[in-house]
Amino acid sequence: MVLEGSPVAEYALLDGTKPRTLTTNIKTGLGVFTLVALLMFGLGYVSGEFHQRLDVAHAVHGTALLRASLWQPILPPIFQKEPLAKGIIRRFDAYLMNQAAFDQPDTKAETVAQWLAPEFIYESVGFATSHGSRHWCLDGEETQFRKTFPVSGFSQMLFFGDESHATTTSYGNLFWAEPMLGVPAPNAWTYFRVTDFYAIRKTGNGTSKVHYNFMMIDFADLFRRIGRPVLPKAPLPEGLVLTAATNDGVPAPLSVVAKGRNSTGARMASAGALADGWAGNSGEAKWWHRGMTFYGPGGIGRASNAEEFQQHVLDPFRQAFTNRTCDTHMLFCEGNYCGAFGTLRGRHVGPWVGQVASNRTLSIRFAMHFRVEDDLIKEGWAIFDFPGMFTQLGKDFFAVARGMH
Repeated sequence: MVLEGSPVAEYALLDGTKPRTLTTNIKTGLGVFTLVALLMFGLGYVSGEFHQRLDVAHAVHGTALLRASLWQPILPPIFQKEPLAKGIIRRFDAYLMNQAAFDQPDTKAETVAQWLAPEFIYESVGFATSHGSRHWCLDGEETQFRKTFPVSGFSQMLFFGDESHATTTSYGNLFWAEPMLGVPAPNAWTYFRVTDFYAIRKTGNGTSKVHYNFMMIDFADLFRRIGRPVLPKAPLPEGLVLTAATNDGVPAPLSVVAKGRNSTGARMASAGALADGWAGNSGEAKWWHRGMTFYGPGGIGRASNAEEFQQHVLDPFRQAFTNRTCDTHMLFCEGNYCGAFGTLRGRHVGPWVGQVASNRTLSIRFAMHFRVEDDLIKEGWAIFDFPGMFTQLGKDFFAVARGMH
């Protein structure tokens, strides 16, 4: 037994205050323990009552209460006055890049429903179309992609939109661990380029959600990178794709920078490049600056001036297809940046990207982005649906890639 005030019961404090006895500390400890126990009991009671009330509220009001706790990004002030569609996609992308990998499938499906409409359609090249956000999350491309590439990082190069549309083009650095569309995994880090186009619709008073998303990967360049080329080597350099060569932010453009710029002239140049350039017969790369840059996909490559663009990009396409038309599904601008998604059609009468003339009328989906200066295009980015073109020719783009080794 230790008596209060005995030498054994006392210890010195480093701060110089009067020593306390062991008995005093025992009393204090019992008091703290009792207080914590009472608090835990009280919290348990309150917690139980709270969950009981939450169950009742959920039965009456559906998921409204639960949605209040769903993940939301904290956005810097510079992003708070973006066009409506761009703001929705910024939040959606932030979740996919920063949190989705940590959530269980059901949590993920419920979280993305904040931004995706019930009738959401996800269409892509290679992967099956998904109907509804839950289907996309649990059984569609989202699940397949994360299984194929368990570790990945994406860097957006372009990101812009208006009130009803948005678009991004990005590159990914990914570890390819499982087969994709039957193509064996290299079990190594790789790179690919990807683009998305989004359509937004109003869902209520002051609310909007994404009802359509088209995604396309530059598969021609991806398979070339892993030693499984499907298209022949392009006459222009392949592989290097950069963001805008201007200080408009990365991804370009920041909305506060682009605001007030000439969207009318930018839209006219972009529409002209499609109608007069790809579908028409205008010469000398009309609608383009002489010192322009065009970042084409694998099989076409990068043109560093108007002469290269005309000779190696436009002319081969025009010589390969007659009766050309362009059906533009989306064409929109934010400031001097414009995006276009649609279909080029023509009768295939000559070779193009290594494919001999079929004399068939082909439809080739495209996704393009433009940066316009002084009503002329300074930079352009494009990806084409080569797998879809192969299907129309009676070929399997992915089977060619699978059979390379």
